[in-house]
Amino acid sequence: MQDARRALRNGLPQPADLFVGRDDELAAVSGLLARSQARLVTLTGPPGIGKTRLAIACAAAYAEHSGCAAVFVDLAPVRDPALVMAELSQAVGVEPRGGTDLLGQLAAAVGSEDRLVVLDNCEHLLAAAPDVGQVLTACPRLRMLATSRERLRLSAEQEFPVPPLAMPASADVADLGGLAVNPSVALLLDRARRANPGFDLTSANAPLLATACIRLEGLPLAIELAAARLKVLTPGELVSRLGSRMEVLAGSTRDVPARQRALRSAIAWSYELLDSRERALFRRLSVFAGGWTLADAASVCGVAAGEVLAAVESLLEKSLIRRLPGDEETSEFSMLESLREFAAEQLASHAETGQTLARHATHYAGLAAQFEAAIGLPEERAWVLRAGRHQADLRAALDHCLVARQVARALSLAAALGWYHYTRGDLGHGQALVDAVLPLAMGKDSSAADGDGATRGGLDGVLIVAGILAWATGDAGRAQALLLQALERSTGRDDMRRAAIACAFLGHVARAGGAWDASAEWHQRAEAGFRKGGNTQGVAWARHDLGLLARDRGDLDNAAELLRASLRDFRDLDYPWAVAWSAWGLGTTLSAQGRLDKARPLLAEALQIYTGVNDPRGVAQCQEALAYVASEQAHYESAARLTGAAAALRARVAARPPDAEQARISAVERVLAQALGPGDADWLIHAGRTMPAQQAVDLAMAVVSGAAPGDPDRPEVIPLTPRERQVVALVASGRTNRQIGRVLGISEKTTEVHLHHVMSKLDVRSRAEVAAWAVTQQLSASPR
Repeated sequence: MQDARRALRNGLPQPADLFVGRDDELAAVSGLLARSQARLVTLTGPPGIGKTRLAIACAAAYAEHSGCAAVFVDLAPVRDPALVMAELSQAVGVEPRGGTDLLGQLAAAVGSEDRLVVLDNCEHLLAAAPDVGQVLTACPRLRMLATSRERLRLSAEQEFPVPPLAMPASADVADLGGLAVNPSVALLLDRARRANPGFDLTSANAPLLATACIRLEGLPLAIELAAARLKVLTPGELVSRLGSRMEVLAGSTRDVPARQRALRSAIAWSYELLDSRERALFRRLSVFAGGWTLADAASVCGVAAGEVLAAVESLLEKSLIRRLPGDEETSEFSMLESLREFAAEQLASHAETGQTLARHATHYAGLAAQFEAAIGLPEERAWVLRAGRHQADLRAALDHCLVARQVARALSLAAALGWYHYTRGDLGHGQALVDAVLPLAMGKDSSAADGDGATRGGLDGVLIVAGILAWATGDAGRAQALLLQALERSTGRDDMRRAAIACAFLGHVARAGGAWDASAEWHQRAEAGFRKGGNTQGVAWARHDLGLLARDRGDLDNAAELLRASLRDFRDLDYPWAVAWSAWGLGTTLSAQGRLDKARPLLAEALQIYTGVNDPRGVAQCQEALAYVASEQAHYESAARLTGAAAALRARVAARPPDAEQARISAVERVLAQALGPGDADWLIHAGRTMPAQQAVDLAMAVVSGAAPGDPDRPEVIPLTPRERQVVALVASGRTNRQIGRVLGISEKTTEVHLHHVMSKLDVRSRAEVAAWAVTQQLSASPR
């Protein structure tokens, strides 16, 4: 423990454990201390972020590097700001004497000697900050490293916000070596081993430990307290209990301050330093499930618009909330989940939960109504992006309205959320939300059908979104019934926007069933409605829809012309998701014309957009289209894997392909069966189903570039039977012939025969060579 030895040689606390996961922060703060103008560096951050531990390590490293003396002043027990000077003086060896110039004594004691003073826990003594400033002025060779949940606001101060520890990504779980050195996981492992020396990272517990670190948001105190629980709890039990982290994250170590023995105590220390107005806002902010703006906070928390900026700024300065990166137009903020849980406890204890949740639901229902009113219009894009950022709060508001049976608000929220999930290809989730609301609105005791204008409009919006989702999930009969009902209601209320949208999707329903003429009539009626309403985006969608209809009925030249026009329109409107739809439609049309070189870049553009906005249905469409391209170029292995990957994505989000698209998929599958043989084609499609998502996207892009694996210039697929592939996979798993026979339900002798055939086909002589080939083919040991 090098940092402990450093600390012992100075007047610093001696750490009892390893300093883990802060190499970047240690280097950054050490660099600040080395700068001549940085006389005071203040480490700020929320409770439990590890400010004190980082300060001790930085001070020890700086003292060793510079040769100066370092001392540590713990201000946590000090309650009177007037006593800070006395504590600082004693730390540097000056005994305060009454009636004397303490500042002068300090200056004389320090003199020309370089010194570093660590002032720990300054947040409750900020009134003493001017005295600290005077000390810095009187002692030019003195440097200070302070820790505080709020900066001291001195001219000599350089603030360093301490970030959470880096957390693992989902892809890191497969690499145990890489996962073990992730800062959050490394801290968890080190502290777990102190309580349980036999604890180790394994492939079985790796996902659970990674999940724990992510759930704890990289907060060092929370991770250390959780690690101590691993002496009693399994990783799975720990993760399952983190829903009530305040109860779980409490320790029993006797030689640490009480505020560091439990997460609740650490947060309570900061909460008690707030004034009554700040406490009320902090409590009420706990109802937000995700990020929020100043306007959101004012509306939900009952703060006057003119006061919310100062109140939020104060909590931000005190490290109790954080500003989110990314949005350059409107500032957004959030709260660490640990702080949110504590704040929610306080909200409940003040009997404010019900009224705050009601304001929250009212606020987000209003936003949802504005979003639904923008569906089909050029303003839709901005609202979709906003809904993505606030999806968790919209859902929480919907849950509240369903319980409270607030039908009008529930309708607005369900329509907005349903459309958002449709644009993100998450069809099953969107359908579940609208299905939860429709019975409430359509029941015999409901007045939604003939309520006020807002309620009737909300019902119309939900009927349309429900019909769209039913069409997208393959329930054409239900889709038609819902959309016809929505059309009748919208037409009766002279609502051109909703009526045109209903017509457009009735056209899709008809096209999916092969009713070409009816589809054309619906789409033309939709286009007329969009034009009458001056809706440029709607007109672009009508061209797109008519283009898909022309493609499916075989009028490829007209289809290409219409889809090019819609693509141009959507580019002008700067709506990437719509661009992807037209690029995909045009790409599939050009593919059908045999113009693969023109089709590939369009399909690549669509795939990149769908991947960027996380639309799995769109990704699946592009993978299917590129599987067709690959099969046309005799790249059968790539085509088969992409076909399987697309099928898996569609199944995950309940996105059943329309009949015309299913016909194209089936045609590709027939080509693959003929070219590869039914067994190999099926096996490769199955392999595609289990392919990691990013790997499948990479394969699709490789088809675009002409460098896809499995192409004719690569080794051909070895014609093993499905049973032989099972044997190969089990050999690679290390099983004997007898064990393989038991797994597959065949005799040991039959296993030997299969293995002999495999070796002959692969032209190898040993089980090791068979196993090596299995690895290159990504064969799984699971029997099919």
